[in-house]
Amino acid sequence: MNIFQYLTYAYPQNADGTLADVGVMDFVNHLSVGAPGWVTAWLAIGLAVIFGLLVYIFPLIMVINEKIQCYPLWLHCFYWAADFMGIWVFIHAWNISGHFLLFLLLAIGEAVWVCLETFCLYMGVKYEHPIIWPNGASKTTRILEIIALTLFCYLSLNFLRFEWHDETMWKFWIFTQVLVTTVPVWEMRKRGFRSGNCIALSITFICVALVSFNPWANMWLAVKPEFFSLSANPWYYLTGLFCLASAIYGLYTYLKLPPKEDIMKTGKKAILK
Repeated sequence: MNIFQYLTYAYPQNADGTLADVGVMDFVNHLSVGAPGWVTAWLAIGLAVIFGLLVYIFPLIMVINEKIQCYPLWLHCFYWAADFMGIWVFIHAWNISGHFLLFLLLAIGEAVWVCLETFCLYMGVKYEHPIIWPNGASKTTRILEIIALTLFCYLSLNFLRFEWHDETMWKFWIFTQVLVTTVPVWEMRKRGFRSGNCIALSITFICVALVSFNPWANMWLAVKPEFFSLSANPWYYLTGLFCLASAIYGLYTYLKLPPKEDIMKTGKKAILK
């Protein structure tokens, strides 16, 4: 098939002509030590994990220091639901793959991410309510809204996972990268101030887009080239170009905004600028 067909109606296929999916054995076959290209594959995964940690570490430092976050509340609810879903998906994959180590590490990582998101939601309720609920809302109302939104995300994500026959959550998981490289940019633009953001985080978003969507070595491509190669899935890389452009625009926007005050409204000195 040609690229026009993939841009209009075609779906990625395996070498035997069957529709391509991302199964447990794709991880085992491509990431086992000694498999063709396994070093490059693990390098791609390592880079994705490092930058995935940084997009949490920088905001955590700032939410503690500045009492404001770069991510909107609904995105924390979405990530909490996605990460909680991922725990059980990867534990199941670990069990049926003969205890392939990566799945166990992913499950543990997802559990850590859930804890981080819980903390971020707590900080949102405690400190960001004037921004999130400008018309006022009781603490109980704020918590109930978060529970309802998180439940909605959890139900919707599991529904989509079943609809997409996404056994390993690999097809879905790329949307976490799409959102993290775009949503904070437009949230910052809407707010019109630097608080909750920093140059290092803006650069990290650019790195996330490059690591996730380059057509030579990204961890999605490493696991299932039949599904995530440029020739089989051009929409993946077109989306990546938009994410990269958005992240670059985010850095430009940040640099154009007024600088942070040396002493924040919290009374603390700004750690990240």
